[in-house]
Amino acid sequence: MYFWRNGLMRAWTRDIMGAEKISTEDALDLLAPSDDAISTEEAISATQKPSDGRPTLSDIDAVENRMEKLRGRERHLLRLDRLFLSRGIHLSLTLPIFALALQLVGRRYAEGSPDWWISSVESGFPEATLSIVSGLLATIILLAWMVSLSVVRSLHNTSRKVFLAEGESFMLRGRPFESLHGYEAINDVTRMAITRVSGVLTIVTFSAIAQLAATLEGGLSDAGGVLVGFAIGGTFAAIGLDLLRGGTQHNTVERWGLLEAYEPPLHPSCPDRVFTEILTTWMDPVLRARFDAHIQSLRDGLQPGKDIHSAIEHLLHMRYLEAKGELTNRQVRQSMEHYFRLDRLPELFENDWFDEETWTNLFLHVKGKCSPFFRLLSRLQHDLSDDLESLRADTLHFDVDMQNVVSGSGHLFAYLHNSGEESRKIVIKVQTPDFQPHESSFTLTLESSTALEGLDAHLPTRSNTTDDVHDVLARMMGHGEIIWQTLLPQHDGESTVTVRLEDTEGNLLGGKVLAVQVRPKLQERIRLRGGMAAVTAGILAVLYRVVPWVASLAAL
Repeated sequence: MYFWRNGLMRAWTRDIMGAEKISTEDALDLLAPSDDAISTEEAISATQKPSDGRPTLSDIDAVENRMEKLRGRERHLLRLDRLFLSRGIHLSLTLPIFALALQLVGRRYAEGSPDWWISSVESGFPEATLSIVSGLLATIILLAWMVSLSVVRSLHNTSRKVFLAEGESFMLRGRPFESLHGYEAINDVTRMAITRVSGVLTIVTFSAIAQLAATLEGGLSDAGGVLVGFAIGGTFAAIGLDLLRGGTQHNTVERWGLLEAYEPPLHPSCPDRVFTEILTTWMDPVLRARFDAHIQSLRDGLQPGKDIHSAIEHLLHMRYLEAKGELTNRQVRQSMEHYFRLDRLPELFENDWFDEETWTNLFLHVKGKCSPFFRLLSRLQHDLSDDLESLRADTLHFDVDMQNVVSGSGHLFAYLHNSGEESRKIVIKVQTPDFQPHESSFTLTLESSTALEGLDAHLPTRSNTTDDVHDVLARMMGHGEIIWQTLLPQHDGESTVTVRLEDTEGNLLGGKVLAVQVRPKLQERIRLRGGMAAVTAGILAVLYRVVPWVASLAAL
């Protein structure tokens, strides 16, 4: 089927206007397709695909299908890794140790097997010396280690492809995924994970080849000794590099799988919606993009007069209490009925990405990173439950917390709440000689809060009819001010942090001094030192064999 733009319409025009007769040749010419005719398929395609190159639904579907296939492969690789390598049998740890032990045994008995081996094995198989058997077994174990590293490399490579596909999917939908904070960090982490595993795999492959050659050669000649040096030294170096690359595994199969690989480049210093801003700060770019899309989908489901930001802040607070075990899922649902219509609650609690398991893992991660805030929150909750009168008498409530042991960066949180009759302007100064920055200053305007007015002396922990501890706590967090300051240690050992509370004229209103210990985590320290020691041992093992051999060649 064709569309004709010229001849046919001109013929009909002539026939109608002038009733002129046309020849057979003219008629045939009219029925012939013109040069600018387009086919039916082209016409349909033109209606489906924009001419300006904008993405279509088919493009998005293609990316989504590719991403699902990659995620299915990643799921199988992750199961294999956790069953045999990083967890379960822990082959990633046992294989290198067994290979190195067999290499050392083979070298120890290169000149002759012990009597017990001769009487039990070599008596029946004269060629099966302890050195040869140990060398062959070491080669086999090194090959198995190569397979395990290949699985890990494939897992990292697939995770990276899924991450890039996620970014492509968001970009096709018009979301600026690459501009999100942390995108470059995750991109670099996934790329470096592949590079590091590939480096270890290369060294293990070289060590396995050298070990096989040394076993077949016997290892007694100068050249054989060099092969032994490369085999043992390579194994030592591979073990060290494997320790230095770290054991943190990231994945995209689990919705929270990228959290451990992500460190936020920045965070708010005075968060207004503390739960929302803390959690979104520690969310990786993929989870953050999904969270933002989730919020946007809920805007049209709000109750009249409710604000989406207040609703989400209340939701996160209730989800935190649920993760602690202080609230049930039913109670959380009931509390959210004040913010969202009943027909939209299933979308809020049965989301594919943000279910109970996701929230639990997210809060566990954030609580480990920002433990001072949650301790501060727990103290405030305790005061509301057991010492409400003292809290009410303190018109300017001030509390500070920071990690007792700092490894890496320290997070200091300060909370202020003004229950007086008038607003107050307060200056908070954070001073420390042992951290960077040495001094920070924050000027805050504390509005008068009515969160503690009209309350009974004993608040119930949970009530559906009257104010309870959780309700008042949420109001106090909303009416108060939070300071969040990251401090970078300059040295290990004991350190002090002073927090001063002043008025605008510099008069001291209060203050607190925090004593903290700065030291790396024991596990991290062992890993780094063990890795460096193993790499050094590997280099020395190679040089011990190579230098005399090169010297002998030079003498010739």
